[in-house]
Amino acid sequence: MKWFKWILSPLSLLFRVVTGARNFLYDFGFLKQLKLRIPIIGVGNITVGGTGKTPHSEYIAKMLDSNHKLALLSKGYGRNSNHFKYVEINSKAEEVGDESLQTKQNLPEQIVAVDHSRVNGVNQILKDFPETNVFILDDAYQHRSIKIGLNILLSDYNNPIYNDFVMPLGKLRESKKEMVRADCIIVTKCPDYLTETEVSEIKKMLNFNGDVFFSKIKYENIISIKNKIITESIVGKSVLLITGIAQSYPILDYLTMLNVNYRHIEFSDHYKYESEDIKKIINSYQKSNDLILTTEKDAQKLKEFKELMTLPVYYLKVSIDFLWNKDKFDKKIIDYVKSYSSN
Repeated sequence: MKWFKWILSPLSLLFRVVTGARNFLYDFGFLKQLKLRIPIIGVGNITVGGTGKTPHSEYIAKMLDSNHKLALLSKGYGRNSNHFKYVEINSKAEEVGDESLQTKQNLPEQIVAVDHSRVNGVNQILKDFPETNVFILDDAYQHRSIKIGLNILLSDYNNPIYNDFVMPLGKLRESKKEMVRADCIIVTKCPDYLTETEVSEIKKMLNFNGDVFFSKIKYENIISIKNKIITESIVGKSVLLITGIAQSYPILDYLTMLNVNYRHIEFSDHYKYESEDIKKIINSYQKSNDLILTTEKDAQKLKEFKELMTLPVYYLKVSIDFLWNKDKFDKKIIDYVKSYSSN
């Protein structure tokens, strides 16, 4: 497929030049950035696809939850509009996006909003809730129109930045050299058995002059989308797995580790389920499955179909945890936020 790379390489170079020029204009002040006197934490990546931005944003929010008035702002991918909107517990995924709705469900007391314009979104929240004292911007690494005080860059362990190329040749949204804008990097979706030797090699390959942390997916409960009842176990049961996420392999590996007998129906990331899809799911379930299992993100959309409410449909609750240096990461966040209160 070398001929294919020859075709894509000029396009990749052009994309790199365009994004590089844009970053140059921001770096040297030719394009303006909104600067606020309150802490703004950005959680993002330079890779197309899921690196775990939402669970990492939620991890930070839960850490700060009890002592600060937070606002979490994202684009709200997968919704049917671009304008500003507050996310409520009873919002629909098509209006606010599946991940934003998931975040509101997990942080019901905090402000969660969506807007394609981060500047407009931040200004609107401050107008309505002037007591807001911390912003967390989900997937904002490329959104440079607002000055982010603590920029956290995520890199998937299974698809590291240093092995990738700029689109369309690879999955990078911009040159890997733009890692320099990050205040720290988190290598996500790491295996439990990650060794210190491998950690050293990853840090060497990243060639990043700053803190590098390593996180993993933490599997928690299996919860009914109908009544939030937690099932005891799925071991020994026949499971129909439904996913509409960027990368399904961590869930597949987890189910394999549990020796779960599963069949998998896979949809694209942020997939908008239609009635025909639900019929397909139900027909497949009725053949030989004990229950339907999905992701927490997909559950935000699937729960809107009444046909599924009579069936045993569950979602797998996940969060993130750090393999080591968790205290150091937590302190980095807390110290950054405290630095504003002392000014």
